[in-house]
Amino acid sequence: MHTGKGYLILPDGRKLALNYQFGSNFDGVCSGVLHLNTTAIDPASYGERMDLLCDDGTAVRFIVTHFGDRYLAVSGSVEAEAA
Repeated sequence: MHTGKGYLILPDGRKLALNYQFGSNFDGVCSGVLHLNTTAIDPASYGERMDLLCDDGTAVRFIVTHFGDRYLAVSGSVEAEAA
């Protein structure tokens, strides 16, 4: 799981389509970048844990470490591997 497409699940339950790139995935801990338009997201929600559901079925729970209008830099843990 290094690059692909998926959905960001916000704390309020909304889903936003995105592309992701993870530079590392070691022992279930990963970090990388989510590429999406973030202007519709309240920056206050970046302080909460969020979830990523990848198209291959992998689920990642993460925190935002840095953000801009078109990306979120994240670090998190793989919660469920794709079968």
